[in-house]
Amino acid sequence: MSDEYVSLEEARQLSGLRLVSIRGVPSPWSQAARAILRVKGLDFTLAQQTPDDPPGLLQEWTGQTSFPVLAFNQEPTRSGWAEILLLAERLSPQPAGIPSDPAARAAFFGLAHEICGEMGLGWCRRLQSIAAGMQGERPSPVAAYLGPKYGYSPESAPGWFAATIPSTPIRVDSGGDETQVIRA
Repeated sequence: MSDEYVSLEEARQLSGLRLVSIRGVPSPWSQAARAILRVKGLDFTLAQQTPDDPPGLLQEWTGQTSFPVLAFNQEPTRSGWAEILLLAERLSPQPAGIPSDPAARAAFFGLAHEICGEMGLGWCRRLQSIAAGMQGERPSPVAAYLGPKYGYSPESAPGWFAATIPSTPIRVDSGGDETQVIRA
């Protein structure tokens, strides 16, 4: 794996594992996907949309317009955090990133959804950033683009972050003898 990027057009023609991310813009989801692949020791090609790529190519190839996207050979592309993690786990089972115990796995995915999923902590923090970019006479072009895509509305803004804070303790089992309880 190199830190060199190829275009979407090039990536689409390649086989193997390809991670399509947005370059030069902070993206926690893209960085997390990249970190998962590195921890798993998987070789992958980095791809980005370039000015030479035909308009609409990401939509045509992946069926959606968000980053990151993980492509593997001719399998359907993956753009959700859980699907990206599950593919990485399948391709490189060790080190295990997902608990093997069913109850622990359910707790893992539940907590991860509250952080990574729609209306989870990361999602709501993005909405807060969009809200900040919408302030003033001339909203940021990025905020104006992302707002409708991710459900921004000024009316619902105050409740976003509060909705992501758990009101009950969260049990975290590290697999050892100790169980930690985190209280909000």
